[in-house]
Amino acid sequence: MAETEKRTIGMPWYSRGDYPGIRSMMADPHNLAPSYDQWLMAAENNERVAQEAGLHVVRVTITPEDFAAWCAERNLEPAGNARSQRAQEAVRSLSGSD
Repeated sequence: MAETEKRTIGMPWYSRGDYPGIRSMMADPHNLAPSYDQWLMAAENNERVAQEAGLHVVRVTITPEDFAAWCAERNLEPAGNARSQRAQEAVRSLSGSD
């Protein structure tokens, strides 16, 4: 499959420093690993699996402040669906199809 034909997906990505704040603000903290190192290991594995499936993965950095504001603007609960939606929206805006 040619690079241009790959489907692009956004993957929520967190920095080590922001991870505790991200986790504590979420309505579903149980769906995020208890530690950054555990989350990072799982995220890198998920990224690799997606790439092996032929997807182009874009890491979308999510910070507590920006994500809280983004959710408030859309009246969304800060949880898994919103994290995924935010990542996909970022990918669309990068590709100019927003």
